[in-house]
Parts: sequence; C-alpha cells; structure tokens
Amino acid sequence: MKDKLKKWMRTYPIIWASYWRVKQELKRLLLIRYFLYDANLAYQFMFWGSQHRNRRRLSAELLFQYHKIEKGLVMPEPKRLFGIDPVLAVMDLLKQWRESNFEIDDPIYLGAVESLISYHGLLSSTGLDMNKIILPKVTKFLDGISVRDIDLKTPYELPQLDVAGKNPIESFENLMHARRSVRDFRTQPVDLELIKRAVELAQLSPSACNRQPWKVYLVSDPDDRKTLLSHQNGNRGFGHLAPHIAIITADSQCFFDSSERNEPFVDGGMFAMSLILSLRAQEIATCCLNWCVPPSTDKTVHQIFKIPRSEKIIMLLAIGYPSDGVSVPRSVRFPAIQVLNKIASTYSSSDRRT
Repeated sequence: MKDKLKKWMRTYPIIWASYWRVKQELKRLLLIRYFLYDANLAYQFMFWGSQHRNRRRLSAELLFQYHKIEKGLVMPEPKRLFGIDPVLAVMDLLKQWRESNFEIDDPIYLGAVESLISYHGLLSSTGLDMNKIILPKVTKFLDGISVRDIDLKTPYELPQLDVAGKNPIESFENLMHARRSVRDFRTQPVDLELIKRAVELAQLSPSACNRQPWKVYLVSDPDDRKTLLSHQNGNRGFGHLAPHIAIITADSQCFFDSSERNEPFVDGGMFAMSLILSLRAQEIATCCLNWCVPPSTDKTVHQIFKIPRSEKIIMLLAIGYPSDGVSVPRSVRFPAIQVLNKIASTYSSSDRRT
C-alpha cells in the first residue's frame, strides 16, 4: 500500500515535492530526541549539589577548587589576597574525604593539602592577609593534617625541554611534562611562521572521516585581545600578558545531522591538544581558556570577530613565550590504575559466534 501511494504521488510533481519536504522536516524534528537525551543525562549527572558525593564527584570538585588556589599562587606580581572561597571549599571537601574513609595517601587528596600549605606559606611570608580573614582558619586546619607529600608541592618551576639522545617515548614523555599551563608571559610576540608551523602539524590530528572541521582565529591586536578576553571568565590577572589569543572552532556544517552532535568538540579538542604540543615543542607556552559562556556572549563574539555562526567555539588559547623562571601549578593527575580499566568478557568462548 505504501509503495503504491508513493508511486501515485510521483506522477504528480507538486504533490511529490510537498511530500518530500514534509518528510525531511519531520526527520529533522525527530532528531531533537538526541538533544532531549543529552538534556536528561545533564539533569541526572551534571550537577554538583552538596549531598550524595561519590568518590569520583568528590575528586572532581576537590581538583576544581584547589586548582583555583594553584592558579592564584602563580599569578604575576603584584600579589593580592585571593582564594578565600576556594580555600574554604577545599578544607570542607578534605573533611568530607576523611569522613568518607577514602585513602588519604591518594594524590588528589595530598595535592589539595600541598596547595593549602603553599597558600599558607605565601600569606604568612607576604602579609597579604593583614586582617586575618583566612590565615588563622588555614593554620588551624593544617594543624590537624598528619600526612603530606613534598613531591606534590605546588607550584614548581616550568620543566625544560630536553629530548637530546632520547628515544621517541622518552622524548614524548619530556614534552608532556614540559607542557604546562603558563600564566606569566613575556611581551615578545611569537613569529607567525612558528604558529603556522604548529597549525600545520596539528592538521595531522584525527577527525571523523577526515573532515577536519577546525579553524583557528589568531587575535594579536591589543585592543582586540582585550575585547575578546572581556567575554571569557577565566583569564583575570594574566590574560592581558599573552601576546596572542587563539579562538579554536569547529564547523557544524561538516557533520551530517545531530546524531554527530558531539563530534565538533571531539575533533576540535584533539586538534587543540595537538596544537598545544606543537607550540610547546617550539618553546612556546600556552594556557587553555574555557568557553563556558551563555548563548548571548557566544553570539556577541561570533559577531565581533566575524566568525560564521555554523562554527562552534571550542575554546580560547593564550599563546606566548613564558617569562624567565615562571612557576606553574603541579596539577596532580589520577594514578593510571584509576583510569585504565580492563574489560572482562561476560560470556564464555563457547558462546561466541564464529
């Protein structure tokens, strides 16, 4: 019956064209289910309430809060009192960690402790907390801490590249350790040819069906950089020092429908990481700047910098040469054993089809 109806409609071009348009619009509407699915997952899992913290969420919150302290510790002069709210949050989360009987030799826990110790040391030695707003609370809290790991002390000096005489994995290991987020740059601009070379190498990144959806918009003019950074909420105190800010985008038009809704961020993220490493291999430092902004801000930046609306802004990237002797956050990582999971087969070999 269905085939007969279609055959009949094909004999009337206007009817057939109308049918085809309606069918395509209905198909587009049905694809909204992907976004509803994402919204449901976001509602269930993407919310940091004060209750029911499992270990993974507690670790994420602890990393999120104490990284704010780390960033404050490496800000260029002049120093000012900072970090009161994240310090209070870190102490509360560490208390919850212990109350949950999680191991206190975990590097995430110890890294948070080291951030508090460094924060306490800075305030004590510089007199930044003249009114004793936060220092006494940190002192009292640290008096009750019985364990630390000096190897996780933060911040520390930016590692140097040293690949001479090393095999490929050793060279890559050195590059990965030397890649740190820098927040104190020299005023010297980076030669455009060096950035171009880094982009050319990043072009070798994988992408879905080799569609290479990424674009890089390099903002170097001081006024333009100031305008751009005014719309990003994580660069205060150092963003203005970077001689270049890159806007990394991925074009939505490269993907066939909303079932590929995550691909712009996957492909754009892989390209961004390759670009960062390519720059560092040339002694050029970077700092990732998130693009967690409301739609109105996103639209404004698209308009100001003439970025096509089809291009999703993945992130901003501060680029420049690091200041001499610059310090960087330790940024403790999870042990590999907590990341690598071996999947065991749930059925016997006799159940497998051949």
